Amino acid sequence: MKTKILSALLCLSLVSCIYGDDDGAPIINSNYEAVILSRTELESSIELQAARPILETGKIYVISGYLFVNEPNVGFHIINNQDPSNPIVERFLTTPGVTDIIFKGESFYINQAVDLVALKFNESLTSITETKRVRDVFPILYSPDFYHPELSADEIVVNWILN
Repeated sequence: MKTKILSALLCLSLVSCIYGDDDGAPIINSNYEAVILSRTELESSIELQAARPILETGKIYVISGYLFVNEPNVGFHIINNQDPSNPIVERFLTTPGVTDIIFKGESFYINQAVDLVALKFNESLTSITETKRVRDVFPILYSPDFYHPELSADEIVVNWILN
């Protein structure tokens, strides 16, 4: 009995998100707006920039005296932590759609929206090179309220902004 009631409540809550338009076609409402890039824009969007203010934080990674602080779906703040009493924010690595990073040897790997990307810094961390990209490894990014717009084959959602 409890299972039937829970199932009915779940169905009602899902149906409450769908409204019909004038033609009776369902419209799914979301409280979020998709940030969409073309495949070309996504693949040319990784860029090492000057430091900028940290607006939101995600995971923090420590490697060789540096902290990599993720700003979810935006990039990484690179902080020189050689002197822990005086950390210095040195750079920002713009990588739309990123939430994770892993270091292995001289390379590091990120998830950039649906792609897996291998990157390499030069010795002074002043430039970056993409060494490999594997497309469509990860699932598409749904909004926090489980919505995803219809997209062309060339479009990729890299973030969601609350309306």
